[in-house]
Amino acid sequence: MFAAFRATEKPTHVQFAGGRTEPIPDVTPLLQPSALGDFATYTLFAGGGLFIGGEIGLLGGSLSAKRSITADPGSRKRIEDAFRRFRAEVLREEAKKLEAQTAGGQGLIDRAGLDGFI
Repeated sequence: MFAAFRATEKPTHVQFAGGRTEPIPDVTPLLQPSALGDFATYTLFAGGGLFIGGEIGLLGGSLSAKRSITADPGSRKRIEDAFRRFRAEVLREEAKKLEAQTAGGQGLIDRAGLDGFI
């Protein structure tokens, strides 16, 4: 393929509307394939393909899950209830940690110096 480019006639000068002529530099040595260029090309295409494929898979799976959840009202209610219970449990654990911290000495508000603001 590189030989086909070599066989075609290449312009050597550019002539502008005002009559001025400028030479075009020869970039042929910069267009030759190299091992470094091949490595960079394959690496970037592989990384890009993995990223795009992963994102498309994530979006496709999310849409499929949404369709299956909204199709069955019973399933949707169970998932919403489970998520509500999970959030309540997380808040309970956080409250326990805060109570344990305040039981050992000053309260959180006193330690932060916010007692006048609340």
